[in-house]
Amino acid sequence: MIQDKEGLWRMMELYFWVFGSLVAGIVLALVWRLVWGRKSALPVGSVSGFTLAAPLLAVLSEIAIRLMDVSLLLPFDVPRYLSERYRDYGYTIPLLLGILGLVLLAFPVRARGGRGAAELTRRSLVSFVRGRWFAPPSVLLALILFITITAGAASQPDHETGRYTMYFVDLGGERGMGTGIYGWFYSVPAMILMGILIVVTIVGLFLVARPPLAEDREQDICVRTTRCRNIIAAGTGALLLHLGLIFSSLAGTASVRSVFTTSEGPVKFWTTFSALEPTFIVASMLCAALGAALWVSVGLSAIPSRRRASIAVGP
Repeated sequence: MIQDKEGLWRMMELYFWVFGSLVAGIVLALVWRLVWGRKSALPVGSVSGFTLAAPLLAVLSEIAIRLMDVSLLLPFDVPRYLSERYRDYGYTIPLLLGILGLVLLAFPVRARGGRGAAELTRRSLVSFVRGRWFAPPSVLLALILFITITAGAASQPDHETGRYTMYFVDLGGERGMGTGIYGWFYSVPAMILMGILIVVTIVGLFLVARPPLAEDREQDICVRTTRCRNIIAAGTGALLLHLGLIFSSLAGTASVRSVFTTSEGPVKFWTTFSALEPTFIVASMLCAALGAALWVSVGLSAIPSRRRASIAVGP
């Protein structure tokens, strides 16, 4: 009986570590929807359809990724080839999903011709965007760039593959210890995808903003403002999920320990930043929760509301 309770507790703990941040993100998004989100819900139509499809794909993929991390929860064995590819390129998955989601959020693209209202003011890609919306992704990009350069500089090539994925510590006396790190092999493809993510975000904002306004100007402005906010939120969510994986990797690197036996007894060694392991773990879960919350909030904006309100735009 006691063993059954211990097994149940361990299984619950495992589910918490695997899905806890995702569940927390969903709860945060639901709270946002109840408090603020209903004011900017999209009307039923093709726009809401694409808006719902993008985060649904991202969330389902995120669940699959987390199950890949803990294959014990799967009722089948993951093919070795798939596991190896995931291990090599898992850091790029949130960015790939972000790019695909941003493409979906840019649709449908309204034709430039038609019965739109004539305007003297020329619209730009920031016409329906508040300036402060760009602050979080800018900070995230700077933080990711800093961590990427720092971890990449500390990485060393693996003796077997030659890939820059290892972190070694020389302990003296021909002794050393090593473990994996977010090195150049992982970060270079991710940096390329982040550049593509930025370009797709800019193009998406442009495609939403440029067509002429519809006859119902107030509703059209509300819809376009919500769509632009969703595009920025989706891109920010992808960066957060990617950063969460980086922090998780750094936590694993900081956790490495080594023990050597000497004439005076065992001697323990650890990394110079081992004290940051709890911080990295918390940061990883926080980034994952916030990233999931942003993606789910995008999907919730596709649910229509009876309340209709104008959304102020501008810096």
